[in-house]
Amino acid sequence: MYAVQTANMLSTDRYALLSHTPVAFFLIQGRIECNSLDSEDVLKRGKTDCTIDKPIFKGNSKALFIVSYGIGITSELDRKLFITANATSGNEVRSSSSDLYKMKEIDVKYSIFVTIESSLSYNNFSFGKSNLEKQVKQSIKVTNVNRVLNFTVVIRVPVKLGNKDIWVDLKSLQIANCQRGQDEQPAVRDFVAQIQKTKSVDCSVAWCTVFRCNKFMGRGESATYNISANVSSQWIEQIGLQSAKFLLTSTASLDYDTNQYILFSARSNNNPPVQKIEAEIEVYPEPDFTKEIVGGSLGGLAFLALLTAGLYKAGFFKSKYNQMISESAEGEEDPGADEDAA
Repeated sequence: MYAVQTANMLSTDRYALLSHTPVAFFLIQGRIECNSLDSEDVLKRGKTDCTIDKPIFKGNSKALFIVSYGIGITSELDRKLFITANATSGNEVRSSSSDLYKMKEIDVKYSIFVTIESSLSYNNFSFGKSNLEKQVKQSIKVTNVNRVLNFTVVIRVPVKLGNKDIWVDLKSLQIANCQRGQDEQPAVRDFVAQIQKTKSVDCSVAWCTVFRCNKFMGRGESATYNISANVSSQWIEQIGLQSAKFLLTSTASLDYDTNQYILFSARSNNNPPVQKIEAEIEVYPEPDFTKEIVGGSLGGLAFLALLTAGLYKAGFFKSKYNQMISESAEGEEDPGADEDAA
């Protein structure tokens, strides 16, 4: 629905407002009575008569009107709307400087309401391995809520960080029903410090490819765009983070005729929405068991040494040695006894 408001300040006691269909009058100052007569065939202008503080409207007094208009959602108007006001008075004598007729020209814009939704994906890589690749799948859903609209979805995808490609095969990075445009260079050159601070790889630090998706969409219709390709690990070492989580961030925005349409949005001051499409990338160090192995071996040797020392201190080796000597001596005596018996 499109709404327009205008205000007029008059110093006479009565005026006639010629307009399209008026919805409401809001009294700011003064006592006002209004009667409206709309055009039944919708071909002529409607007319509203308002009487101010009858029967007397004091000199140098002012009355402020705010008039709101409602335009049907299927209405098609010209690019400009003209509102006229004509004031009449029962007084025959008036100042020569009195201005009894006003016309207001207002640009016509139709409100639109378009939403963009996206999904979050996750992948992880081992730091130090530049030959890994993981598949990334993301979807962007665009919904047109209230008016038939011809617009363009603009998707920006980071493709290169420094001199390393983010995707394994850039030619395979395609979005169905979208035209691939020129790459845009980043604004930030010192990307390492920026990424370590924000934990985000986006078009401010990386080269980005721009996809433009032209779409004619009816009321209540939606369209889904998919990003599906293999992301490489060769660009990750440049960031210098062996253990971290950061976001590989693409964006989706709308491009439309801002002279004809205005976006209905309470959060963005009627500016076109920009939706982030995020892939969470986790980097972790490659497991290294060398320290554990060496530590375990040294610990085992230390335990063996302590055990040996304990047994020695307890006399285990001395008693064992004496036992071995005794057994050896007895073994030497037995053969002689056998010979004597023979």
